[in-house]
Amino acid sequence: KHSSTWLYSAVGIADGGRLNPLTKYYFGGFGNNYVDNGEIKRYREYDSLPGFDIDEIGAKTFAKAILEWNLPPKRFREVGTPGLFLSWLRPALFAGVLWADPDESFDRTVSTVGAQIDLHFTLAHRLPMTLSIGYAVGFETDEHSESEWMISLKIL
Repeated sequence: KHSSTWLYSAVGIADGGRLNPLTKYYFGGFGNNYVDNGEIKRYREYDSLPGFDIDEIGAKTFAKAILEWNLPPKRFREVGTPGLFLSWLRPALFAGVLWADPDESFDRTVSTVGAQIDLHFTLAHRLPMTLSIGYAVGFETDEHSESEWMISLKIL
């Protein structure tokens, strides 16, 4: 019956030489693995940026914000068998912007828009699992867009 809206933000400053690749923050990708035991919604983390390749965008300084809208979950009562039972489906929509190197003459602004659906089910009567499917499009100012699909199975 209820939905929620969240705003996640982060800023960072790295010290070191501009040409040294070890002195930058790197952004890109949903961040989920195909089979995983970590957080389901990793697009919330400061270094993820769905719609771009993993670590595609590097910056010594950055400001980032992600706005997320979690829609009400759809709960199921009779989907599956006792050995494999689907409990709920939860959709989420998100949009974000990253301002990379705002203090430099070569600053870069990129944005992302996407969705993720989480299907929570129980296997063998007591083993909780979540199958997540996501899609995002990444945009850069005056550039073309890129897209990314994500599928991840969280075990336990």
